[in-house]
Amino acid sequence: MGVNRITEISKVLGAAGRANKYRVSFSWPDGVTGSTSLDEVDTLAKSATAPQREIGVLEVWNQGRKYVMPGDTAFDNSWSVDFYLSENHAIRYDMVKWQTACDNFHANIHAGVPLSVTADLKIEQLDSAGVVSAQYTLHNCFPTVVGEVSFGDDSENTPLEFNVTFSYSDWVLGDGETDVCEPMTPTLNDNALTC
Repeated sequence: MGVNRITEISKVLGAAGRANKYRVSFSWPDGVTGSTSLDEVDTLAKSATAPQREIGVLEVWNQGRKYVMPGDTAFDNSWSVDFYLSENHAIRYDMVKWQTACDNFHANIHAGVPLSVTADLKIEQLDSAGVVSAQYTLHNCFPTVVGEVSFGDDSENTPLEFNVTFSYSDWVLGDGETDVCEPMTPTLNDNALTC
C-alpha cells in the first residue's frame, strides 16, 4: 500500500507558517518620543521580512585542489517594513522624528550617544492561535530611509502606504543577545487548519 503524501505532509507541516500571521514590534529609543503606540505600529505594518544571514567562504588551496571552510558571519544590515498611513501620517512623522534625533540637519546637531537613538526591533511569526511561534530580534536599529508617499487621483479606494528601511548591527533567533536555536512549539487548536 502506498504512502498518502498529503497526510505525511500535513503531519510534518501542521498548520504551516502563514505569511499574513506576523507581528512587527519595537519600543521607541530613549532619545525619541514617538506618539504611535506599539499596538498601532503592529496594525499599520503592512508587510515585512525575516532578515537574512550569510556565512562567508574561506578557500584554501593545496596541491591544485580547493578546500572550502566556513568563514565569518555577515548581515545585510538593512531591513524594510511597509506601513499603512493614517490620515494624519502619525507613524511617518514619528519615523522622521527618529531620524532627526539621529541627525538634525537643520540644527546641525548629531546624536552624541548612539545607544539613545537605536532600538531592538522584532518580527514575529504567529501561529493559528495568534501566539508567537518564531521570533527574530534585530539589534541597534534606526531608520535610514523614510520612503516617499505617493498621491494620485487614480487611487480613490486605496490606503496610503510608505516604506521605512532600518539599519541594524546584527540579529538573533529569539529575544536576547544570542541565538536561541530551539524552535518554539505552535499552539494546537481546532482552528489550526482553517485559518
